[in-house]
Amino acid sequence: MDLPLTLLWALLLVFGLVSRQASTAKKAVVHLSPPWTTIFEGEKVTLTCDGFNTSKLRIRWLLNNKQLKKSTKSIETMQAGEYRCQGKDSALSDPVHLVVSSDHLILQTPYSVFEGDTLVLRCQRQYDLTVINTKYYKDEEILSNSHGNFNLSIPRVGLSNSGQYYCKQEVSHFLIHWSSSSEKVKLHVQEIFSSPELKATTSQPTEGTPVTLSCDTQLSPRRSDTKLHFAFFRDGRAITADWMRSQVLQIPAIWREDSGSYSCEARAMAQDIWKQSKHVKISVKRIPISGIIMQTEPSKGQVTEGEKLVLICSVTQGTGNITFSWHREGINASLGEKTRYSLKEKLILPAMKESDAGKYYCIADNTISTISSLTVNITVKIPVSQPLFTLSTLGAQLIVGDVVEFQCQALRGSLPIQYQFYHDGEIFKNKIDPSGSAASFNLSMTPGHSGNYFCKAINSFSDQCSEIKKLSISDPKRSQKNIVIMGVTIALISIFILTAIALVLCFRLQRKSGL
Repeated sequence: MDLPLTLLWALLLVFGLVSRQASTAKKAVVHLSPPWTTIFEGEKVTLTCDGFNTSKLRIRWLLNNKQLKKSTKSIETMQAGEYRCQGKDSALSDPVHLVVSSDHLILQTPYSVFEGDTLVLRCQRQYDLTVINTKYYKDEEILSNSHGNFNLSIPRVGLSNSGQYYCKQEVSHFLIHWSSSSEKVKLHVQEIFSSPELKATTSQPTEGTPVTLSCDTQLSPRRSDTKLHFAFFRDGRAITADWMRSQVLQIPAIWREDSGSYSCEARAMAQDIWKQSKHVKISVKRIPISGIIMQTEPSKGQVTEGEKLVLICSVTQGTGNITFSWHREGINASLGEKTRYSLKEKLILPAMKESDAGKYYCIADNTISTISSLTVNITVKIPVSQPLFTLSTLGAQLIVGDVVEFQCQALRGSLPIQYQFYHDGEIFKNKIDPSGSAASFNLSMTPGHSGNYFCKAINSFSDQCSEIKKLSISDPKRSQKNIVIMGVTIALISIFILTAIALVLCFRLQRKSGL
């Protein structure tokens, strides 16, 4: 049964109970004063019609199913027969049988006796005689035997006190002794409320669905103001903390372990009377697991080294206590296990390592079915480490034409790794290594290759620069040519200086000769 139908059933149940209680409350009730159903000839009894608002209503009285002319709330009568009354908006009352006796000895009993009441029996004699002894009987068994005339009180009667009652008296008059018996009176002890009946929305609910239990009973119209309390039981143990005023118990979600034998009790607290229903077997059905899937956070199963990975295992349906477990191919033991009343659970792996990469899956089990998810490939993304930059040369002094091996190596990092080589801040070589973690090449030195060098390692997750290396390249041929040019230049300068000195000396000699 689905949820809307269950709730609708519960509402109809509650409204039906309220409606039925309302209809029984409108039933008229006849009360007697004095309350005895057997009287002597010539005595009067007042009958009162109760059970509804009679302030402005005319009452219909019936005697032996014939309507009387009287229409007041109370009437007096000396006539035997079956009396009933009815108001304008009420149902016809139950009959009251009034007996008018011509006997010398009668047993007077109340018209209505309910379980829990004190039953008073009166052995009454029409004429005033000396009573020596009085005996009361029920179903031919003596209840009480005592001197004199007395009324018998039986406290807290139950249904078992119903039966045939009569009394005997031994009397004397002018030294004459004799005994006489009353007519038998059939006494019926009435129920305040009927034995409850436990009703459930369904006896085979599905796990996780709501179930409504109702402890259905009915109060007597004469005791419609009695306050009842209710309790519910499973396998003899109470499932409610205390007595409830409501006769309806809502179970929001029922589970397989809630299967069992259910019953309820109704209790009239003031009279301390309680009654138990028959047992109702409720068997909770479990739904097999289906639609399992495993998801990851981050999505697509890619996580950076050192970050947490969340594995989420979920099922589309399945009831009961579901056990989720997570596994990795190649490892026998489970990574974790959780048992919940839930269709989804998470497992957190706090810090992923490179060695944690692999294929993962989850399993769900609710004792009646076990299923596994498809595998999810987990990739651990490793940022590239700072590369080692090396320059391999044949000698300590580099000259033009020497061959230098440039090598850049990142010891860690997810592949592929791209390597870039820089000369004075400008890229002059770019290599991608899809299968390894190093790149190298050879370069023949020219004078322009002097300067500062470093390399950079790059993958999808980070990039790192190496330390800076410095190269100085010399050219021997250019050095010799520079020496020759410098020698010629010095010679020319020397010739020029000597020529200038000679000219100065010659000029001075000419001036001296001219003088």
